[in-house]
Amino acid sequence: MASTPRRRIGAPGNAGLLTCQPQPSIRVHPCKSVVKQNQIPSPFSLLLPYQVDWVTDPARFKIWLKSRQIGGSLAAAFEVVADAIDNASDWIILSAGERQALEFMEKVHRVGHIFCDAIEHHTGKPYRPETKASQIRFPNDARILALPANPSTARGYSANLVLDEFAFHENPEEIWRAVYPIITNPLRGQLKLRVISTPAGMNNKFYDLWNGAPDFTRHKTSVYDAVDQGLALDIDELRENLADPDGWAQEFECQFMEHAAQVFHMELIRSCEDTSATMHWPALDAISHSGLKSQVSRPLTPNPLFVGVDIGRRKDLTVAWTLERVNGILWTREIQVLENIPFPEQEAILAERVQRARFIAIDSTGLGGPVSEHLARRLGDYKLEAVNFTNERKRELFSRAKKAFQSQKVRIPNNAKLRDDLSSIQRIVTPQGLVKFIAARTRDGHADRATALALALHAAEKHPEGQGISERSPALTGVNRRRHRPMRTRFAQAWRG
Repeated sequence: MASTPRRRIGAPGNAGLLTCQPQPSIRVHPCKSVVKQNQIPSPFSLLLPYQVDWVTDPARFKIWLKSRQIGGSLAAAFEVVADAIDNASDWIILSAGERQALEFMEKVHRVGHIFCDAIEHHTGKPYRPETKASQIRFPNDARILALPANPSTARGYSANLVLDEFAFHENPEEIWRAVYPIITNPLRGQLKLRVISTPAGMNNKFYDLWNGAPDFTRHKTSVYDAVDQGLALDIDELRENLADPDGWAQEFECQFMEHAAQVFHMELIRSCEDTSATMHWPALDAISHSGLKSQVSRPLTPNPLFVGVDIGRRKDLTVAWTLERVNGILWTREIQVLENIPFPEQEAILAERVQRARFIAIDSTGLGGPVSEHLARRLGDYKLEAVNFTNERKRELFSRAKKAFQSQKVRIPNNAKLRDDLSSIQRIVTPQGLVKFIAARTRDGHADRATALALALHAAEKHPEGQGISERSPALTGVNRRRHRPMRTRFAQAWRG
C-alpha cells in the first residue's frame, strides 16, 4: 500500500515567514504571540546573531562547540521546528538523559507554538500541533521526538538527528557507531545531523568530531561571544559564583581541558609508580592454593592492611585492591581482578583477602549490596564499611585519592591497565552545574581498578597512622627478628597455648 505524501507548509504564501531572515518591523514575544494588526510575525526576530548563524547554516552536517547558558538548545529548537513545518521533516533529539530530553522538548513546544501562531496570523486558518511530553506532531504530519540517548534508541529510528550535549552522553562511541550509518545511508535520503555540546575533556567522541570530522561545518560560541552579540549576562558575577577556574574555562570559554577534566593525569600517575608495589602477593597466593584453613588467618605482615572492593556489574570487573601501610606510605600489595565468576565464588575469594585487613571499604551499590552484607556478617561491622556510590560519595572518594597521589602517600605498580583506568576518571560539570566523576565504559571494565583503589584509600583513612597496633618497617620483620615473648606470669601458659 502506497504511503500518502506529506503536505508541505512551505508554500509561496509562507516562504517569507519561514526563512531565517528577521524583519525589522516584526516583534514577537516568546510567551505572548501578540502582534499589531497587518504585521507578519517573524519568529526569527527572537534570535541573537550567533543563534541566527546556526539556524541559517544549510549544511547537512553541523557541529556547535558552545558555552553554557547562551540559548544553544533554543536555537536548535528553532531550526528543527522550521524544518519540520517547511519540509515535513521528522527529527529525533537524543539527550544525555530523560530529564534533559524533556527539557529540550519544552523548548521545542514553545517554539512550535510561536511558529503556529505566526502561521495562523498569516493565513487566517487554524494551525495547531499535537503535543505530548516527549514529542510534537504538526498538521503536515512531521514529528519531533526527544529521547534519552542509548545505542538501541539510536538504531530504532530513521530521521534527522540532533545529538544534544553529546560530550555528556554515557556511551558516545556506541551511539555514534549506531547513528552515523543511518544518517549517511543514501537509501534513507539526505538526512541531517546536528552535534551540539559544551566541552567535557578530550577523552570523548565530541572532542574527536570537533577536531577531526571533515564533512562538518563548525560553530563556536563562548560566553564572551554571546555577550558581545547581545546576550544579557553578567560575566563577572557568573564567574565569581562558579568559583572554579577550570570549570569556567571549560564550561564557558569552550576550552577542552585535558588535566582539569582528567582527575589523574598521566604525569601524576607515573609519579606514584614503583617497582616494589605489586599486582600479586606470592605469600597470599601460596596460602590460597594450599587449601589449608588453618593458615587462612595467619598474618602476612605486622603492618596494617586496607582493602577496597569494587563489585562488578554485568560486563564490569570485580576488583579487590590491598594496601599495606609502611612508614606512612600506602604500598599496593595485590590487585585481585575477578571476571565472569559467580558471586558465591567471589565471596570466598574476597574473604581470604579482607579478613586479614585492618579495615575494608566495599561497594554496596546494586549487586554489591548482598556481597557486602554477607562479608559484614562474617567479619563484623567494626572493620567493614559498605559504601553506596552516590554522586557526592564519588566526589569524596576520588578527591581523597587524588590528594594521596599529589602528596606521594601511595605507591602503585607500573602497569598499563592501571594507568588507563586511572586516567579514564573525569571530573565534569553537567549543563545543570553538577560536578560529577565519570569514566567511559570499555571492554576492560568501567574504571573498576581505579574505584577499588579509591575505596582502599578510604579504608586507610578510617585508621590513621599510629592508631592502634604499631606499624613496623619490613626491614625489622625479617627472619632474624626477635620474637616477642611475654613476661613470666600466669598468662604465659595461655600465650604458649
